[in-house]
Amino acid sequence: MNADLVWHNDGHVLELRLNRSELQIISITCPDNETKQCIINNQCIVQSFIAMYGLECNIGSCSPEQLMEICWALMGTPGDPDNSQLWFVPIKDEAFYAWMTSRLT
Repeated sequence: MNADLVWHNDGHVLELRLNRSELQIISITCPDNETKQCIINNQCIVQSFIAMYGLECNIGSCSPEQLMEICWALMGTPGDPDNSQLWFVPIKDEAFYAWMTSRLT
């Protein structure tokens, strides 16, 4: 994991559906919290990127579930989403969870 990125574990959730062999994103829930670090230009940057690029923004892996909570990081200038890249990883990704836990201790 890139230590320079700021990873946010703030409650964003993807609703997924397995359609034959394809994993589809049905909805992206933005949490209702006070920090709102994901809100840029009055919209959720996490929802915007994932709606546009889908699972291509994912850098982790875990077993598919109907509801998947994610952590996310934005690389680039927050006020300039056209020149930025958002990455997300499921919080149940074993390698990411171990890395994230080690940084907290």
